Amino acid sequence: MEARSPSADRIGAALRALRRTHADEPGDMAALGLKCLQAVVAELAADGVAPEDLQPLTDLQGRLARRESDSAASAPGPSAEPSAAPTGTKRDRRHGTPPSPTLLARAAVIIDLLVRAGQDEAEAAQTVMRRLMAAGVPAPARGGDSRGWRRLLEYRHTLLHGGGTDDAKFEYRAFAREIEAIPPAERVSRVLDERLWDRRRAPRRT
Repeated sequence: MEARSPSADRIGAALRALRRTHADEPGDMAALGLKCLQAVVAELAADGVAPEDLQPLTDLQGRLARRESDSAASAPGPSAEPSAAPTGTKRDRRHGTPPSPTLLARAAVIIDLLVRAGQDEAEAAQTVMRRLMAAGVPAPARGGDSRGWRRLLEYRHTLLHGGGTDDAKFEYRAFAREIEAIPPAERVSRVLDERLWDRRRAPRRT
């Protein structure tokens, strides 16, 4: 039997986990399909597939996400539910938008965190890149490598050596301090599971 590539193993594991989760919480099959597509796109991007080659898949991903958002907005439910629809729709419109320097700075901080937790730089960068891609955030456009996670790692190295924009350097320091305030045993799980790096998910202040 032919040996499968590591990327095939990772994609298979991600799809199995999604199917098991969906089996425990049955719902619209379109939602499962969207999550599976996101997982596949994230893994392919982390393995270095060029953004332009992934564009048909990311376009489909965006259309499915918008359809899910529209379905959720039109479904009957508690009176509090419709108020959340504009935020979700706005987030979908930003799907695939190039990452800002400040977002990349926060991603660099998470790589630092994972390295301190025992991952090597490459593994940490791939973990973060998969999370970004699953949220609709593409890899950095600039860099000397075809692999998205490598370009993300290059951006982190730029910050560590004093480069980058002033906003990015400020955000790097500020987000690092924010993470330091989390109890050490909870840092990795909270940063990844709660997507603390994604400011789009932060509640609006009134």
